[in-house]
Amino acid sequence: MRILAVEDEPILLKHLSNRVHEALPEAEILAFDNADDALAALSEKEIEIAFLDIAIGEMDGVNLAKRIKAACPRCDIVFCTGYSDYAAQAFELGASDYLMKPITKEKIEHALSMLRQTSLGGIKEEGLYIRCFGEFEVFFHGEPVTSFTKRSKELLAYLVDKAGAVCTSADISNAIFQGSSDSYFRVVKKDLIRILSEIGQEDILIKGWAKLGINREKVRCDYFDYLNGSPGALNLYQGTYMQQYHWAQTTLFRMNV
Repeated sequence: MRILAVEDEPILLKHLSNRVHEALPEAEILAFDNADDALAALSEKEIEIAFLDIAIGEMDGVNLAKRIKAACPRCDIVFCTGYSDYAAQAFELGASDYLMKPITKEKIEHALSMLRQTSLGGIKEEGLYIRCFGEFEVFFHGEPVTSFTKRSKELLAYLVDKAGAVCTSADISNAIFQGSSDSYFRVVKKDLIRILSEIGQEDILIKGWAKLGINREKVRCDYFDYLNGSPGALNLYQGTYMQQYHWAQTTLFRMNV
């Protein structure tokens, strides 16, 4: 895998390259402190991911990204910047992520989990990891868990959103199942327990009669890290949260206040 890193400050370029190397030790990193040399490299080698600063001299990072996408349409673009002003423009361009400096290994890993084009099947994170920023997704050993039904996945998302609070079947049904009966809740609950049991993670649930919750201490999750005040998670949050679930807007509003 070849990765492009462009940053006009030599010290910051080395820092960016080192953080990318920590997250992707097997990758070939092409590091440049100017846009012209970066573009020249595209004619020689296929680039799969480009980490770009916004302010890089005469050609800003957004315009450089457009040139890169023209040359390598399947290249994932990740912006690394100290400016939040360009985020909307970056995502309109189709950027995979927008990282605020200082860049850390954790931020790079988050960006890798958000790639639109590139498959990183060889990169593994051990155990269970739940991502709430962006769209809700559950990973086990670095791979998305695909055995969830639509409703069992939403049930898990709702429990994560409640961050450890034990919820009654009535509360859950009213919030996400349009007031369905307790029997429907029991079916979805059974599905969720079965799926988590298959990957040895059933113990993250707090179970009771017509009740269900999640044990925050047993789950690695970007939202839980955010609630705990982790600097890495605070920086990873880019204003999106469980985008596929309408009921998550309440939490999103609270996070953005």
